[in-house]
Amino acid sequence: MQYLVALLADRFQAEAAYLALEAAGLPLEAVALVGRGYREVGDYPLPQGGWRPNFFTYWLVPFGFGSGVGFSVLTGLDTFTPWAGVGGNHLLGGLLGAIAGGMGSVLVGGGLGQLAQWGLPNYARAVTQGKYVVVVQGTGLVNRARGIVLRFQPQALHVLETR
Repeated sequence: MQYLVALLADRFQAEAAYLALEAAGLPLEAVALVGRGYREVGDYPLPQGGWRPNFFTYWLVPFGFGSGVGFSVLTGLDTFTPWAGVGGNHLLGGLLGAIAGGMGSVLVGGGLGQLAQWGLPNYARAVTQGKYVVVVQGTGLVNRARGIVLRFQPQALHVLETR
């Protein structure tokens, strides 16, 4: 299902957009106004923006560090010895292993989807700051609603897809 999510600066602008969507014939059960006096943010799958570590990050980074130290000790490679010494060599091996674990957690743990949302605003924070969000749900309705909502110059407008 597709969602159109538009962040509007104030209540008057959000209500005007809602009324324009209603006047265009969109079904009211597919259109919602989120903000003070209307629906709650938790009722819709709005993206929160930014990076949220996942379960894989909490165990792959330390595991990668331990593996990097272990690999350095077992193989006896002296890659960094001239300037880091033996202990520093093992420590840097662990650091490189932790970086590899972090990269693996991003790839395996769904972090690529989170990185795709990196530039999205935090809608929950925006609503608590007094802004309003207009949500239109329905795959066929999103394209019709986009043109209508753009007339009200939203601060952010995104089309999101859920499974």
